[in-house]
Amino acid sequence: MKELCTDCQHISCCTGFDAPFLFKNDIKKLQEVGKADKDHIEEIKVADIYVKSLKKKENSSNCILWDEESNKCTIYDQRPFDCKMFPFDIMKIDGEYRWIIFACNPDSNWKWTEEYLEKLENDPSFVEILDNIEIFHHTLETEFSEDHPLPYTVLRKIKQEIKPMKS
Repeated sequence: MKELCTDCQHISCCTGFDAPFLFKNDIKKLQEVGKADKDHIEEIKVADIYVKSLKKKENSSNCILWDEESNKCTIYDQRPFDCKMFPFDIMKIDGEYRWIIFACNPDSNWKWTEEYLEKLENDPSFVEILDNIEIFHHTLETEFSEDHPLPYTVLRKIKQEIKPMKS
């Protein structure tokens, strides 16, 4: 992914987007590194459902686990699945869930992404995303507009079957 952006604005999930959602596998990983407490995790309301999320630093858009000096995640190997997905995301387009990629070069050759998307879809944590898709995904009509700070390209439909969320 080193060639991904030629005009990188250094906008990433760690420093400029909403904090990642956390599910059971993520919380287990955070417990292993001692970062699953109230100093690191908060509960937020999304689509009338409460979900756990990593906190942002006070008065900052930076993730609580981001180290400004090194420009690195302090728990990179144990980072939540939502973080692993970046620069990919899931968007509902015309009634179907699709992979998108955030990129400053939307006309790039995206063939290389297929191998990475396969890895994400085969990760055991991906099931938790699918089980919570209604609160996880973004829609074109709401969060993403032409004014979004980082361009994206639609890649392909998600291959797994998506079941309605449990109420």
